Amino acid sequence: MIANEPTAAAEFRETAGRLASPVVVYNKSHSGSRLLARLLAEAGVFMGAHTNESNDSLDAVDLVEHLVREFHPDYSRLWADGPEAEDVARRARVFLERHLEGGPRTAEAPWGWKLCESGYALPALAWLFPRMRAIHLVRDGRDVAFCDHRGPDNPFWKKIYFDTDRIGTWRGLRLTGPSYRRRTHLFNALHWTNAVRVGRAYGSMLGERYLEVRYEDLCGDFAPTARRVLRFAGVPAAESAIARIAPEVGAGSIGKYRAQPARRLRDVVAIEKAQLLSFGYLDEEPEPPSRRPWNARFADEALDRRRKARTAGPRS
Repeated sequence: MIANEPTAAAEFRETAGRLASPVVVYNKSHSGSRLLARLLAEAGVFMGAHTNESNDSLDAVDLVEHLVREFHPDYSRLWADGPEAEDVARRARVFLERHLEGGPRTAEAPWGWKLCESGYALPALAWLFPRMRAIHLVRDGRDVAFCDHRGPDNPFWKKIYFDTDRIGTWRGLRLTGPSYRRRTHLFNALHWTNAVRVGRAYGSMLGERYLEVRYEDLCGDFAPTARRVLRFAGVPAAESAIARIAPEVGAGSIGKYRAQPARRLRDVVAIEKAQLLSFGYLDEEPEPPSRRPWNARFADEALDRRRKARTAGPRS
């Protein structure tokens, strides 16, 4: 390579920098992001030339899956501007050309995409698109646990659930399609827990370019929440878009977990508890301390005193 010759990554970032800042929508699947994507599109944000019925960008799939498979959760290899970075930049260029096919390509024209798993690739996406803004849609994990999706049956999905593709079992359960389908609520609860944790951790690194939105607010208080979203996306004069979408918004699917058997719900909360508390979906600790004598406070304190006495060395 000739000295000072721009790398493919540098050239891509320069090209992307001539466009408006993209708005990326991500979430745990079945969190209602279709509504968010429709709102943005209705307000004039170009969300891609090729999308599916859920408004996911089909062109973003290859790029995001490659980033997650090859790098998540350690993106440090990209910063070296070596062969891997060059390959990612080439893949990003293919994505951009396909995604913006027939769409606007100016510094003023808003654009973006929606793909649930984009949250796992945010460090690399923010490197490719330095002014990128991210919208993280979060929904109550108890509802999401009873919406079936995809199990961790290949390296990509293992990383989505566990942040590693080296894992072979979870709680003694095989990581296969049939195993997932027998215990969907357990696997879905795990998926939600990891998705919202990673999504918030990566998103928060963007500072003011990160927005967290609750599905419950989007449905229950649509107009103010929609204004906040569109303001963040840099879309002016969005009231007409809000008015067109508002009649289709309902809160009927919120709290549907209450219809589930108590045992299944307890199993879900046991997995999701920390994140339910962290995201404010639980107001207080739902699980009382164990009543088994071995787990009682007096047993903890007695064993702790015994451990300290055994490990304490002679005074010099």
